[in-house]
Amino acid sequence: MTDSLQASNVTCPECQVGKYHLKLVTYYTYLGTELITVPDFPCWVCDVCKRQDYDQKALSQVYLMLSSNLGKPVERGRKGKPSKITGTQPRGARQSNK
Repeated sequence: MTDSLQASNVTCPECQVGKYHLKLVTYYTYLGTELITVPDFPCWVCDVCKRQDYDQKALSQVYLMLSSNLGKPVERGRKGKPSKITGTQPRGARQSNK
């Protein structure tokens, strides 16, 4: 039995001989000075030289979760107050001369 989740026909760019297989590994990264680990992270591993290339979709999701803006409200619309326009009337409005 193999421990590979999925085989691929992609040839390894490192050794030019092996084929990539999808496996679950532990992903390590630093967030500032803290070590972050993600278990069961999808990774393409060469069956000959063991080169590892992390799955790009999963990596994008981790980067999004570790983003410094995560959990902060998103500001919508104008950042400043609109300028006040004086002396104008809406179209079609008539001024009364009473």
